[in-house]
Amino acid sequence: MGPGRVQEHVRPRVIASWDGRDAGWQPEQTGPGEFDRDVAPLIRAVRAPAVAAGLPERDADGKRGYVWHCSAGVAAGDRVLSDAEWASVARELLDGAGVAEQGDAGGPRWVAIRHADDHVHIAVVLVRQDSCRRFWPSQDYPRLRETAQRIEQRLGLTVTAAADGTAARAPGRGEIEKTRRQGRKPARVELARAVRVAAVAADGPLAFLAALEDAGYLVELRQAPSGDPLGYKVARRGDITASGEPVFYSGSKLAPDLSLPRLMRAWGEAAEGSAAAIPVEAARRRVERARAAVCEARSGRGCEDPDGIAHATRDVLTALAGYGDGLSSAADAFDRAARPPRGAGMRLGRSGAGLRRVAPQLVRRPRGTFGSPNDGGPAVVVLVVALAALLREVAAWQREHDREHQAAASRARRRTWSAFGPRTERQHLPLWCRATRWSRIDHGAICRRRDAPASRAADPHVALTMSLGGGEGCSGIGSRSA
Repeated sequence: MGPGRVQEHVRPRVIASWDGRDAGWQPEQTGPGEFDRDVAPLIRAVRAPAVAAGLPERDADGKRGYVWHCSAGVAAGDRVLSDAEWASVARELLDGAGVAEQGDAGGPRWVAIRHADDHVHIAVVLVRQDSCRRFWPSQDYPRLRETAQRIEQRLGLTVTAAADGTAARAPGRGEIEKTRRQGRKPARVELARAVRVAAVAADGPLAFLAALEDAGYLVELRQAPSGDPLGYKVARRGDITASGEPVFYSGSKLAPDLSLPRLMRAWGEAAEGSAAAIPVEAARRRVERARAAVCEARSGRGCEDPDGIAHATRDVLTALAGYGDGLSSAADAFDRAARPPRGAGMRLGRSGAGLRRVAPQLVRRPRGTFGSPNDGGPAVVVLVVALAALLREVAAWQREHDREHQAAASRARRRTWSAFGPRTERQHLPLWCRATRWSRIDHGAICRRRDAPASRAADPHVALTMSLGGGEGCSGIGSRSA
């Protein structure tokens, strides 16, 4: 009932309660201010079962507390819900999460407080009224997410993602406030990107640590008594605690697939196969092969796992971050689409292994400026176009498997890269005309027959432009011909 940490609690009011009195529990006004209210009667009523059970008012012994708290809000573009609708939402969330079942007269006491138009807070004292016994909900978070999704669909609100383990770890409120004061990017976000780039460029733990140190980060390796590496932690210089100690993050706290065991596995997969003399050309061929593999998987005829291909594709996106300003954020935005849901097995396969093998070679390749005769600029643009087509297929596959939020991440990256391709083409048009001619290839035909004939495009640049539009699915992309 107070102003909140950042003054976000506007017009606080009780909208629902355990006994059905709802707004009848609204604290009386005691002064002219918005927060001048007598909340003592409400506090005493909600805490009564805990007092009867002899539980302390303050948690002084470090044991698990007995207050369950949930905040629920609607997206910025959603309609404004009424107090009655929010009251119904609160009861459905508590029932679905197994915290306070509807119709259970002896259940816990709870109250829902609404602030402004967009969010509510629900607080529950986890002590039953009939027995004064403490209890803890089981699997309440995943059950809460499932219930929220049902409510979102029923009320026509923005549908949020399932708790499937694919979302990145978001910076906490303290991290955000600290970076706002410093005018910097959150350390967690910066470190995750730096670790991913170092991991793609490295071939083992020592090279990985050296890459992070060369980039200016503090890094420490945790080893077993035998000397085997067990884990690592990394910190940004200047990011310190109140006592002056660096704020370290372990790899698993940055992202699920950045733990050292996961990185060791990826390095082992990248070591398989042979190096390519021209990494950009090899990457394009492997991206096109991966796209055909996903297309075949969508048709039910493929034998490769699209999850493995998506995960390896992120390495290629990371490797290309230094090739142009428009590519630097590609891997970040694709991050969610690259991770399979929790519990889903992932097989790398031949196409995924090829992508993972060529990614470090792209990182190590000297980069010039687009337009110089020897920098391979046109070849990089061809690779970007092929990647846009691969992301389109990955997005379609994920959407067909009810992974809409992962599909959205794939589509977002495809749109960004699609915009990058034409800009680069126009910027270096003279070199482009000298270096390449373009043909139109129907990749739908490639999925059916690999040696499908190509037909010429009237305009040497129309194939690239056409390939970047349209919807998901098998569609043509530009392919360089001699």
